[in-house]
Amino acid sequence: MNDPLMPFLLVIAALVILLFMQRWIHAHLHGVSLLLVGRPEWAIAVYAIVLFPGVLLHELSHWLSATLLGVRTGGFSLMPRRQPDGSLQLGYVEYYKGRTLGPLRESLIGGAPLLAGTAVILLIGHRVFGVTSLAEAISTGDVRILGDAMTQILNAPGALAWLYLIFAVSNAMLPSRSDRHAWPAALVIIFVLLVAAAYLTRDAAVVDSLAGPVATFFGYLGTALAIAIAVDVLWMLFIALAEWLLGRVRGMSVVYGGNANEDGAA
Repeated sequence: MNDPLMPFLLVIAALVILLFMQRWIHAHLHGVSLLLVGRPEWAIAVYAIVLFPGVLLHELSHWLSATLLGVRTGGFSLMPRRQPDGSLQLGYVEYYKGRTLGPLRESLIGGAPLLAGTAVILLIGHRVFGVTSLAEAISTGDVRILGDAMTQILNAPGALAWLYLIFAVSNAMLPSRSDRHAWPAALVIIFVLLVAAAYLTRDAAVVDSLAGPVATFFGYLGTALAIAIAVDVLWMLFIALAEWLLGRVRGMSVVYGGNANEDGAA
């Protein structure tokens, strides 16, 4: 019997894994850029250029969702800049956060990059690579199926370019700290509404009809996150190798510490 909570739990686990992977990738990609060009300001530019497609999608998602929800927007930037706490912001969209905005609309705006990134990754995964067993292989730990899926990905036409696009999107689609600001209040509101709806209907058929679409949504989200994790593993190996080679050539290494780099809306 399938557990209806399993898609949700898998998404939570995948998000946690992807978050740690993203922090490693952002830090070490910046380190590789520094070893490559030698100057901190140039390294930031190289680092930002590599992730530019994902940052562009991230900020456009904020802007479009705010516009569709009737929220007034302000400045829009794709230029990296240092924050007072030392973190690096790769882009931002300003929107009016008055009392009329509310936690639900603010949460939808903040979560828009995750939904947009999921859609792009699923589209590439199914249309370009035709991979349908990758998420299953990751969730079951079947090395043979995973190997077959990765071979299919690498043999696809223009595989490297598409893998790079997934890499850039997946490492810029997670909500930043400012994007998650209204999520606790929104989750409380949604929970209260669900409890009220369940009490008022008290109909198992209604609950079952809602459970299906919710499970489908989290299933698609889990598939996209599984593809992102698999692709990130490949790029992490490449980044680690590049950092080691550049360190050997230049006779130096990068010491990591402090705040993780993060992009998001202001």
